Amino acid sequence: MKELVQNVNEEMSKLAEEKGLKYEVVLPNADGGYDVVGDQSQLKEAVRNLIDNSIRDTPSGSVKVRLDRENNKILFTVADTGIELSDEMKPKLFTKGGRDKNSQKINTDSAGYGLSIVKSAVEAHQDHIWVESAGPDKGSIFYVELPVV
Repeated sequence: MKELVQNVNEEMSKLAEEKGLKYEVVLPNADGGYDVVGDQSQLKEAVRNLIDNSIRDTPSGSVKVRLDRENNKILFTVADTGIELSDEMKPKLFTKGGRDKNSQKINTDSAGYGLSIVKSAVEAHQDHIWVESAGPDKGSIFYVELPVV
């Protein structure tokens, strides 16, 4: 998973730079222990879409990508300073076309399918995805939990 995030990083850092966003990736120092079973191209697309979504829906500020290991799970997070997600919007966010009204004001180039692709890929691997929003002007944190090999 660490290598997968590194591979996506170059493209995403350029996208963030073009928007004037601070982009940070925090990866573990250790090389081992971050392997996951699954379709690597599908997981790569999920990682890419999750980061891309945060960059596109963050008008200013930062996007922080992090990879951690907690016991027998890998926790991949993407935190942004973008729009606040309403509680009623969170369940809809991962459906096809499910976009918050605030995101439509910021990102008019997206049809809102990226997060549904992420959810499908994560669920195909019997993994878990969720989002938390810290409140107005504090953005969101997207979490993906994956079992370690």
